[in-house]
Amino acid sequence: IASPGYPDTYPPSTTCTYTFRGSQYQRVQLIFTSFSLRNAPPHLKPHESCQHTDAVAVYNLLCNTTMDLQEVDTFCGLSVPLPVMSSTSGLQLVLTSRTPLDVVTPSPTHSGFTAKFKFITNLGIEGGQQPIPGICKFVYNSSYTSNGTLYSPNPGGYYPQDTTCTYLFYGRPGEAVRLIFKYFDVEGVMPCNEATESDSLEFSNFPSADRKIPSFCGSVAPTVIQSDGAFFRLVFKSNSKFSGTGFTADYQFLDMSYQPYTIKKVIMSAETSSRLMSAWTLVINMLLLVCLQYLG
Repeated sequence: IASPGYPDTYPPSTTCTYTFRGSQYQRVQLIFTSFSLRNAPPHLKPHESCQHTDAVAVYNLLCNTTMDLQEVDTFCGLSVPLPVMSSTSGLQLVLTSRTPLDVVTPSPTHSGFTAKFKFITNLGIEGGQQPIPGICKFVYNSSYTSNGTLYSPNPGGYYPQDTTCTYLFYGRPGEAVRLIFKYFDVEGVMPCNEATESDSLEFSNFPSADRKIPSFCGSVAPTVIQSDGAFFRLVFKSNSKFSGTGFTADYQFLDMSYQPYTIKKVIMSAETSSRLMSAWTLVINMLLLVCLQYLG
């Protein structure tokens, strides 16, 4: 898609609406390829700038209708926005040109925008097995691959709102899974729960919650995370507030069946056992003799 008139300057005092409707199990992904709108007045604060200048706003279509919209984000200026993904099967993009005709100065830098759109069922997550298309649930089995990379929804862009993703790891008997995070940006503050209106990343050694591992959010990545056994679960949750750019982690299944510090049972022959008993008896007798001499 492109703004009207692209690559020439888009018209002033104009509103253009682009509406995308996917099937029940699809999400809409927008990848901007160029972006150049008029800058906001310099006296405005950053969070106010897009409200008083030409801008592109993105909305989720709730119930797949344009009568019920949820704002995702608004973009303006010259920087190309990161990819955006809907939290429902519908999305709407609105270009609003607020500049009146009598103050417009033609400029090749105000060419508007271009973007690619996709209807996808895997939320942009490559790798892992997705049992049900459209459902953000992925399975990683060591019998299929022993290592790989894990991503949040819409990798490289803002993760969608109101989304829960479950990542399940199944190792062979005696294996454990280790996660090493390379990037982490999950919107929220400690303790990363509904009370603080935070998005979160939760870990568990069980199909249900695991109290011994805290939830994580913010911009500081967790340290190395390792499961206690062959099964491990990771759950990512986002709310309807702000979105971050998610996380990237490498995973690896490790063979824990051999532990170099495990105490092993030693089976001895009767002859060896008899010799050891004789040696211990001799040592004990010598210690008793020394004690008696000292006391005497």
